[in-house]
Amino acid sequence: MAEILSAAKKGVEYGISLGADQVEVCALNRSQFRVEVRNAHVTGSDVLEVSGAGVRVYIGRSLGIASTTRLTELRGAVENAYHLAKGAPADPYFKSLPEPTEYGTVGGLYSRKLMALTFEELTARFMEGVEAAAPESGFTISGGLARAAEVSAVVNSLGVEALMREATILGNISSKIEKNGDTGLGGEPIIGRSLKEFDPVKAGSKAAEMALFHLGAKKVATGTMAVILDFRTARNSLGGVLDLGANGLNVALGTSFLSDRIGARVASPDLSVVDDPHAPGGLNSRPFDDEGAPSTKVEIVEKGILKSFITDSYSAGRLGIPNTGHARRTGLTSKPTPSLTNIHIAPSKWKLEELISGTERGVLLENSRLGPQGFSTNVSSMVDRGLYIEKGEVVHPVKNTMIGTTVFDLLANIDAITKETLREGGSVSPALRISKVRVAGGL
Repeated sequence: MAEILSAAKKGVEYGISLGADQVEVCALNRSQFRVEVRNAHVTGSDVLEVSGAGVRVYIGRSLGIASTTRLTELRGAVENAYHLAKGAPADPYFKSLPEPTEYGTVGGLYSRKLMALTFEELTARFMEGVEAAAPESGFTISGGLARAAEVSAVVNSLGVEALMREATILGNISSKIEKNGDTGLGGEPIIGRSLKEFDPVKAGSKAAEMALFHLGAKKVATGTMAVILDFRTARNSLGGVLDLGANGLNVALGTSFLSDRIGARVASPDLSVVDDPHAPGGLNSRPFDDEGAPSTKVEIVEKGILKSFITDSYSAGRLGIPNTGHARRTGLTSKPTPSLTNIHIAPSKWKLEELISGTERGVLLENSRLGPQGFSTNVSSMVDRGLYIEKGEVVHPVKNTMIGTTVFDLLANIDAITKETLREGGSVSPALRISKVRVAGGL
């Protein structure tokens, strides 16, 4: 770990010696084992070793970005970024890279027991899950698994020196059953950072159960009705909506539908959402962001009122508000942008069965996601996994069904939230009901 931090520091020092005003190096070493399964057979596996660094160089307010996949060639990347900055136009909104600030620790980011499993043991355990996903004949099983370990360092010329080690286990098992000319689909993810969270048999069994339950899907009559989002769908949907709307960069660029709404009601008074990058063992948990700024817990919505935006150093400087430490890179050559980490949606007083029994007509979405397309405020989504509800009872699975609404109506029309929650990957989510949604069912 010390070697990668030392390499990043030397890269920063070299950039300053060339004449740069500010320099940042984000370096990483990553090792990943992957296995793919099709038709219940292993179709491929590999070990991927990735090492590299991304460099940002500022000359005044002009930025140059370069990267390398070899830390031994970091000086060349620094030179490239320096020369690009010399020819780049000045950004009048750039203020500064982050100053050094103390940050705490987050537990559960690295598991020695998880990393001690051999490739053969990982594959064997995953295949037990694949076996569990086909409890009878007629099933077709596919999926994949990836275990990764990463050491990353962020160093800048203002004194930031941040170092982190983490491990993850991610995968999915998909199950399809064909019976009497009918097809049912099911799937279950594997998400975690510990050996305890690696339970392929449980995932496979749930995938098979869902596939069998979704046999007999039918079309529903088009109309306006209630839509219930199960635990994962609520998390995925609200996370996607707020990651766009409460994103400080989108606000600064004028593309957010929540611009100028701080302190205003933007959702049902039943809704409160916090983003917590310090959740122990969370998939997106971290003590600092991809710029080395301390990650902070942010209250985004409180009882329907928009309280905060998430920011990185650039958007915070441009908006004149605090940096919440939510910078995330999508690659070594990309500029960091704000991104949510682990959202926690506050539970309420209802049971899921009460949401269903209290619905005259509606659809229950499972393991899905509702969200805007691009920066549009319109929400339109096909229902991959859903159940039709009539007079308070689940009647049958649905097919050829589309849901349409807007982000404003989605947030405002939440009328019930469960007290049960799903804790997964550091996020916490109840199920919830949206009272009025347009459903196109083909009848």
